[in-house]
Amino acid sequence: MSRKKRIVKQIKISKKALTVFMSLVVLLSGVTEAIYCAGGPEWTVALLMWIPAISAFIAAGVAMADNKDRFNPIKHFRYVGIKFCNPLYVLLAVVIPFIYLFIPYRIYWTMHPENFSYNGVSFDVVLKDLALYTVIYVLISLITAIGEEIGWRGFMLPAIMQRIGDKGALAFVSIFWCLWHFPLLIFGGYMEGTPLWYQLAAFTLCIFPVGIIAGVLTFKSKSVWPAAFLHAAHNAYDQTVFGVITKGEDRMFFVSETGVFTIVFAWIIAVIAFVIFVKNNKKNI
Repeated sequence: MSRKKRIVKQIKISKKALTVFMSLVVLLSGVTEAIYCAGGPEWTVALLMWIPAISAFIAAGVAMADNKDRFNPIKHFRYVGIKFCNPLYVLLAVVIPFIYLFIPYRIYWTMHPENFSYNGVSFDVVLKDLALYTVIYVLISLITAIGEEIGWRGFMLPAIMQRIGDKGALAFVSIFWCLWHFPLLIFGGYMEGTPLWYQLAAFTLCIFPVGIIAGVLTFKSKSVWPAAFLHAAHNAYDQTVFGVITKGEDRMFFVSETGVFTIVFAWIIAVIAFVIFVKNNKKNI
């Protein structure tokens, strides 16, 4: 089946709807980020993460009107990618961040055992100790992660794909996602621990491939849920599990979202996912 035919089968997102989405995201995110960076309350971060979803729901309404679709909640959800999917994609979405985050942290703990809070403790004990804690925080993180993903992968990715194709959309949305974080990196104290020039470059090199992985899962599952779980798992593993039990002034150079080890493993998985995606697409042509 050709790419053109595949696009026709998808819900059509009008240029006006995409413009509404992009305008709302930029405007509302800019205001919210400014409030937070000026010393606003912590809950503004949660609001910020839901702005892509709010913008997507509004833009989806515009798209429905342009398509002359009668409004109903189920169809509205479909316009932003909220659909049932094969649960194996969700499982894969939870496992993948564990791989590209745990291995770098494990390497760093081996390099600097004094910076590992469980130093000297049997590793099977560590895993048992963190297992339930990890599951709970993935579910908690999902509350905000789904807000971003409804916007990025649920609405924006298919809308961009209809204009520049699969590969272009994967790259465009991923880089937009990176840039969306820049005000928090520059002014908000997010991912501190390295010089700003390194921080911006490393963050982009790390999050771009994560965006590719999330996009591939979205295309394959035809649902936003795998991307949402991947995003939630990524945040939970890094910020509330592995990061909490890791010390060291140099750790941000090696692990987390600016670490060279994380960058390497995220790119390895992204390349594998992209190659598989492209090969599968060729088989369907």
